[in-house]
Amino acid sequence: MSTYTEPRPLGGESYRPLFAPHLQPGEQIHAVAKIQLTDLIRRVPRKYRPGDDSIRALAAVGALFDLVATIAELLYESVFGFFRVMRRITRGRGLQGGWGSQAGQFVVMVRHGYQGAEPMDNDRVFAAFTDRRILIADHLVGVGLRPLGELPYGRVRRVEDRTGGISDRVDLHFADGSLAALSQTQDEARALVALFR
Repeated sequence: MSTYTEPRPLGGESYRPLFAPHLQPGEQIHAVAKIQLTDLIRRVPRKYRPGDDSIRALAAVGALFDLVATIAELLYESVFGFFRVMRRITRGRGLQGGWGSQAGQFVVMVRHGYQGAEPMDNDRVFAAFTDRRILIADHLVGVGLRPLGELPYGRVRRVEDRTGGISDRVDLHFADGSLAALSQTQDEARALVALFR
């Protein structure tokens, strides 16, 4: 599991030097922002989570543990899913387009990383907006940044700021028509809107 710490007082910008080893030659960072998925997005189903093949082979041997984990997930989803559905009535769905869509793949990348990554369950990551792409990484205490993936700029078509009042929602609209909701402060939302322009 990854260990997350709140950003230093300078916010995401203080993470700029930590992204430097992950840049391509000549690539420049324009800004770094903290991104948090909304709690309206349910847990990623097991079949969409990336995993190492050796771990999957061990899972076949430990079928009993897998069964217990599945039952625990069902209980978790039944309890918290009820409250998520109630909030969804007024706030809308956190993920539209399904897990195979571009938004779904973005959520899988944020929550679980990439094929072969160690098991984790993230909601908060940092995004470095470079002159070529958007790098997504999480911060591990004592280790630094762990890259989770990247987004080409054309993949996110529009950012909709829905913050205000009691809402902290920002919607990322993807090129295939799918949508993933974030939970951001008003200042973070305005910064994201500007960065994606």
